[in-house]
Amino acid sequence: MAELVAGRVIAEYRVGAYVVRLVSDESSILYQASLEGVSRGLLTLIESRLEELILLIKKGNDLGDVLALVLGVPREEVPAAAYVFKTLTGYGKLQLLLDDPYVTDVSVEGPGPVWVRHKLVEDLNPRLDFIRTNIYLSTLEEVVELQQVIASKCYTYVSTSNPIVDTQMPLSDGGHRVHLVSHIVSIRRPEIIVRKRSSTPPHADVLVRQGVMPKAVAELLKFLILSRGSLIVAGPPGSGKTTLIKSLLYSYVPTDWKVVVIEDTGEIDPPPNSSWSRYVVFELGSVRVDLFDLAKAALRSSTTKLLVVGETRGSEAQVLAQSLLAGLGGLTSFHGGSSEEVVARLRSHPINLNNSQIGMFNFVAIMSFSERPRRVLRELSELVYDPSRDEVIINKVWDRGRDGAEITPRELFSRVRRLSELRSKSEVGLNTGVLEDAR
Repeated sequence: MAELVAGRVIAEYRVGAYVVRLVSDESSILYQASLEGVSRGLLTLIESRLEELILLIKKGNDLGDVLALVLGVPREEVPAAAYVFKTLTGYGKLQLLLDDPYVTDVSVEGPGPVWVRHKLVEDLNPRLDFIRTNIYLSTLEEVVELQQVIASKCYTYVSTSNPIVDTQMPLSDGGHRVHLVSHIVSIRRPEIIVRKRSSTPPHADVLVRQGVMPKAVAELLKFLILSRGSLIVAGPPGSGKTTLIKSLLYSYVPTDWKVVVIEDTGEIDPPPNSSWSRYVVFELGSVRVDLFDLAKAALRSSTTKLLVVGETRGSEAQVLAQSLLAGLGGLTSFHGGSSEEVVARLRSHPINLNNSQIGMFNFVAIMSFSERPRRVLRELSELVYDPSRDEVIINKVWDRGRDGAEITPRELFSRVRRLSELRSKSEVGLNTGVLEDAR
């Protein structure tokens, strides 16, 4: 690790054997970690006898007993020594960041400092994105070796024939999303990106209290889902698209519904004791099962309520549109900065939906960045297909800048042109007074 930098400490906490400090200087906030409770001699001893320790652990011996009896570590120092062992046998210099509950994203861009997104920093200074740490990868070889360690733990590999890898860590290691780019592609700056998986998404009511979306919009989205409608959640990377989808699913969708989730990497876990299913893209050599294959399989699996596509990018959109035509609800995320951009991309290669297929989707929700909170719902637009002109009309039912957060459910529902269509499919009576007034 690099030397600690002087500055004002604005937060301090422990992670394993490390003390983490957020230090503010004149222009930024730095993430500084220092190993405490483990001497340099003990660290060297654990490193030198690592293979012996691993062998003893595999034979069923307790790690604490091995450290105390074999290496002579004092009992009061065993927890810190055990964390060092975990780091050496786990993800190396990134282990601390994976264990830090405040770190949401980790970025390695070739040799140099590791960068992180940090929850506390988002609250303290929302304008900051990634902050620099004092954790350094010194050489190209060290970064490449760490790539291979991560890839092997994810049961894949990085090579000249497989230079870009998108995968997921084992659930026992957190199940985090991993993106690896070989130095062959990134011009001697091998890349490691980890998007950490949150344990439980916030309930929709929490998003309302945080100001992510108004209560009226949450009511409309609840009604949409329980009416087996369809929603595209769009926005730039990291804007909270998956968080919103998970929140809506876990808050509103009954566990006895037959729901199928298809994803590149598994982020949306079926609730325990539910009838939900999840399929994940698989690739090994020449064998590849992509989102299109998974979407077709989902329609053959007796799905009767809802199909969730983690991210729509290509031909799987055709299958999703067909599922909507068959009466299923649909949820998907999409990269796009506005409803108009989403519609344009749905028409374009490689998705190639026609206007009548695009009109099968009910709403587009646009997520974006703000100051407080960091990620917000910016607008909600309804898609209305006009067959007489073969045209998709974008009906913006709510806009943060125009309507603010105080819009009432009655006013919002009155703006929905396809409300009667949703009411005809709804199995649950919601806000009947509001809906009657909106007729």
